[in-house]
Amino acid sequence: MQLKLPTTLEHEPLIDAVFEVRFKGTTAIADILPGFLFHELDPKPKITRLPAAEIPQPLRANNPALQFAPTQRLEWKKYYISVGDHNVVISCKLPYPKWPSFKAAILDIIGRIKNVGITGQVERYSVKYVNLIQAPTLAEQVLKIKMEIQLGDIQVSGDEMSLKVHRKEDDIVHILSIIIGAEGTMPDGNRVSGAVVDVDSIRMINAPDFEAFASNLEEGVEGLRQANKAKFFGCLTEAAIDEMGPSYE
Repeated sequence: MQLKLPTTLEHEPLIDAVFEVRFKGTTAIADILPGFLFHELDPKPKITRLPAAEIPQPLRANNPALQFAPTQRLEWKKYYISVGDHNVVISCKLPYPKWPSFKAAILDIIGRIKNVGITGQVERYSVKYVNLIQAPTLAEQVLKIKMEIQLGDIQVSGDEMSLKVHRKEDDIVHILSIIIGAEGTMPDGNRVSGAVVDVDSIRMINAPDFEAFASNLEEGVEGLRQANKAKFFGCLTEAAIDEMGPSYE
């Protein structure tokens, strides 16, 4: 039976929303794109040089942990646009502006980047959503997640825990991460504890260049977001979803 997905939540648990596109064989975009986007976007974004920019490019290229580390970031309206040697990352400021606005921003920014004429193959794009499901105790956090875990003679029920699962479905790889016993600060400044549910949905593609990728993005990114959303709500118990004040209109 297919899970019915809420259209909106009264109590939004989201703490991060990210879109990323990765290239193969392209290294100059970190030098070109920030200046291009500064002149393209209105109002003018604020550009920040990130710590990875201090590391010479050949060293970044030879270190797997740094190959996709952004070197510059633009702050524009409700979004951040981060650029690395082989990738572009678009993320949301909090509070989350909701998917229709985020999707429109993604398509707008990617449509502008298309005009730069970036060479090199586009190999993947992804959407990642990180949510903090609040609950004061470990046992209550576990009860909000739809899972049963036993390790040896230990039945996980009130224990700190981290779990990561890679699931391939058709052309999408979902990486689901659960952390029980997390703490964080919400946009209003309140310190809260709960379970982190992180769903990173990656679609592997073989677009010959950026223009071909951008021209077919709208339908693809919408389908990817819906698949990501289904995986997130599939991780939660019915009671946990009800506490969020879901609307199904």
